[in-house]
Amino acid sequence: MVTEKSSNKRKDKRLEAKSGIAVTPNAVCQVVNLSKDGISFKCTKEHYFPFEWTMNIYDIAGQSLEQLHVKKVWESWLNIQDDQSPFTMEVGGRFQNLSSSQKDQLNTYLQQLLAMEE
Repeated sequence: MVTEKSSNKRKDKRLEAKSGIAVTPNAVCQVVNLSKDGISFKCTKEHYFPFEWTMNIYDIAGQSLEQLHVKKVWESWLNIQDDQSPFTMEVGGRFQNLSSSQKDQLNTYLQQLLAMEE
């Protein structure tokens, strides 16, 4: 079941990852934030996202997380009055069944993001 963004309860703090690119089967989007449990990203056009999908995340710092299984938690249509923003929708998802290697790569990426915040 897809819920509204405001009712989404998170266990872990999400870190901004705006230099990340989310490559999904339906679109290439900009990562907004990331945690060990999930992701949110913005897309420039409206796309259909199924209940579950597999995606990759790439970052300009050279990080790559591939074949991540994601379950959609929410999606939101952005009503931005500012013509400067090309984004029309945002999607939030929870990672599913990550391998040990994927968890290690994600933790490394999160540590890098945390260091950039400090």
